[in-house]
Amino acid sequence: MFDALFVGATGMRGQQTQIDAIAHNLANLNTVGFRRSIVSFAEISQALSGEELTALQTNPTLAVRGAGSIAEMTLSSLGGELKPTGERLDVAIDGLGFLEVTRADGTPAYTRAGRLVVDANGMLALPDGSVIAGEIQIPTGAKEITIAPDGRVSVVSGEDPAPVEVGRVELVTFANPAALKAVGENMYVAPTEAGEPEAAAPGESGLGTLRQGHLESSNVQLADELVTLMLAQRAFELNARVVQAADQMMAITNSLYR
Repeated sequence: MFDALFVGATGMRGQQTQIDAIAHNLANLNTVGFRRSIVSFAEISQALSGEELTALQTNPTLAVRGAGSIAEMTLSSLGGELKPTGERLDVAIDGLGFLEVTRADGTPAYTRAGRLVVDANGMLALPDGSVIAGEIQIPTGAKEITIAPDGRVSVVSGEDPAPVEVGRVELVTFANPAALKAVGENMYVAPTEAGEPEAAAPGESGLGTLRQGHLESSNVQLADELVTLMLAQRAFELNARVVQAADQMMAITNSLYR
């Protein structure tokens, strides 16, 4: 009976994580380059680390018996639809890979949102000031900027109509991209589980190519999220009934007398 209480409780916690993920996905339905979060469930005995295992500190025997479950949130690997914008500094990734940027604190981050700008220092960057890896500098007075499918960045400046290459945008991939963690501003960081970042030119090593004048839509599907929400609600109710039934059984046991 005591195990039933903990099993039901871990089940409710897992479904709460599912509901939180759905809410986050729906909130970013129209966010450029957003990757939806997926929640997977496993028996406690199959997982030996993570914040969800704090419950074992009060009842470690549950792990031995494999009672209860935990929920783990991972990143979807499916891409969103590429939509034309007509903006020369908008770039979408057609296939696998992430853009690597250097944030204001000097740490690397990764994104699929290719809405680029030229910052005050002439560097190709994101709107929040994070500079694209490779530090591609756009000359002052550049009239036209071209980003080729293979990542080469060329500009036309001055009176010379011939384009001049000023740098190259590379893409980054990981052995386990589903383990990337969101840090806000539509950017992700790579924990140890994701593996080391592997950079290459677009179109090489299985990476996607770049599409100038396009942006990637969110890969969230409204209908799918609503169906998942209904399932999570019912599963939460079922786990709550398990806890209620265990409580009733204990109440009956306490009321027994000779």
